[in-house]
Amino acid sequence: MIIGGGPVGCTFAAQTATFTTVVVEEHAEIGSPVQCAGLVHPRVVEMADAQDTVVNTITGLRLVPPGGKALEVRSTETKAVVIDRRKFDHKCCERAVREGADILEGHEFLGFGREGKRLSVKVRGPEGPLTLEADLLVGADGYKSRVGKIAGLGPAKESIRGIQVDLDVRMEDPSMVEVHIGQRIAPGFFAWVIPCGDFTRIGLGVSQAGGPPSGHLTAFLKKRGFGGADRLRMVSGVIPIGPPKKTFGDNILLVGDSAAQTKPLSGGGLYTGLRAARWGAMTAVDALKDKDLSAKRLSGYDEKWRADVGKEIERGLLIRKVFANLTDRKMDDVCRMLDRPDAKEVLATGDIDFPSKLASPLLKTVPTLVKFSPQLIGTLIRREQR
Repeated sequence: MIIGGGPVGCTFAAQTATFTTVVVEEHAEIGSPVQCAGLVHPRVVEMADAQDTVVNTITGLRLVPPGGKALEVRSTETKAVVIDRRKFDHKCCERAVREGADILEGHEFLGFGREGKRLSVKVRGPEGPLTLEADLLVGADGYKSRVGKIAGLGPAKESIRGIQVDLDVRMEDPSMVEVHIGQRIAPGFFAWVIPCGDFTRIGLGVSQAGGPPSGHLTAFLKKRGFGGADRLRMVSGVIPIGPPKKTFGDNILLVGDSAAQTKPLSGGGLYTGLRAARWGAMTAVDALKDKDLSAKRLSGYDEKWRADVGKEIERGLLIRKVFANLTDRKMDDVCRMLDRPDAKEVLATGDIDFPSKLASPLLKTVPTLVKFSPQLIGTLIRREQR
């Protein structure tokens, strides 16, 4: 049984549907509400076979530091695409159903107990409470995972509060994404401006000590010149950063945001979550075949996803520490040092799913960058060379 009908939960379900697989989704409709910026690498679209969900193609980045002197990086290649996230979620759900999974929409997960080697799972639907039996319970229920909490698997290391609004505005250059940094703009994280075809998505994230994100968004919209633009929709949410020590237990697995399998620099979790779902499903299928759902047997999932996307997450956490310690003045200094042809050429090779791979080539091109955090950057390079 999988708690959470987002792309990660449904992808897990599609790959385990040779067994009786039930997805429990608390919302009345899969894909609602949308709590995602929708900016992903094309590989994510391929993984979900969801090419028809793409609404825009991105080839460049405009990085705006506190001082306002923008650093522009352009590429001839597609660096990211903007997806219709609601439609993307529906595609993942349809695949799960096609493979044989059952979807229970509008059902809230309440908790679970143990009955021998199986679990007794309690949910509440439109007609009242239900008790279902499960050999395996998969928590794909987001950053405040009730499955993880009850299983005692611990929270994420950090939480970023995010808010974004879709404006009735068409950007002049729809191929460029804007990223704005600075303690006054988005303390502890960044703000984004994403062209989505007929509208523009603007949002930001704020660290726990940064105060309510809504005030920062209002100020940013005014600063960026969109204070009077018509608002189409607004959503808010929380991004978990830094996975817990364990993402498994007896009869339990955590995937996606429930396991904080997000990229520490951008907060994106689709690529990492979908990769983890693959490893989780493989582990689950083998364990179910052997009728061994013990923590020892399921620990293979933890090892596999960490060996795959976990290394990039670890390196991203180190880079995030460097970023979090930068003052606005130092952010301006970094952007000024990168605003040269050879550095921008390196930046243009970047991959949004593997940002840490830029660390070594950038330091070779601009060695003085190391001065901003010698110890952390040294640790990062050593881990990259493993």
